[in-house]
Amino acid sequence: MKPILGENNRGLKEWAVACEALRDGRQLLLIRKGGIREESGVFTIQDREFFLIPTYDHQNPNQLQLQYLESLNRSLETVPAPGMLRIDTYAKVEKILTASNEDQLLAASAEHLWNLEYIKLRFNFNPYDPLMLLVLRAYRLPQPIYLEFRPEYGGCTSWITLGEILSTSGAEPALSEEEFNIRASELCNILQ
Repeated sequence: MKPILGENNRGLKEWAVACEALRDGRQLLLIRKGGIREESGVFTIQDREFFLIPTYDHQNPNQLQLQYLESLNRSLETVPAPGMLRIDTYAKVEKILTASNEDQLLAASAEHLWNLEYIKLRFNFNPYDPLMLLVLRAYRLPQPIYLEFRPEYGGCTSWITLGEILSTSGAEPALSEEEFNIRASELCNILQ
């Protein structure tokens, strides 16, 4: 496994429980339609590499598969001190797809943590906008990075530019290259 090296200041906000599942190699897929206040009005892939920014406000246990409820509780134990961000995962977009129906995402449920209620909610929110599927390769940072929370990091947008450039030096992949390639290939076959 070759570790990644580099620097970046871009972040994608996502439920903390999903960030944890990606970091631990339990999921490869993010389902995105975007926040209420996206810059262009819809979710777009602005960057192919970014830090995952855990969010806690909208996590809903009623929208998770049952086996992730304990993970949700565990993610709440990592809430940083008020006024701080905690970042411990970097991600690379390996594939971008769009979902055409609920059955497709239910068939791929081994690679994401959301249940049918969440999937329906995503399809029904701005139904004419595409439901984006991001196959991500996650990398664990050697230790969490703590940053002071800035007002521009808040709100219902997906992407943020961090106030400083962060290093990915020492980051290790959540999965071996072989395991990632096998699972990503199987996932893409389901979703295409």
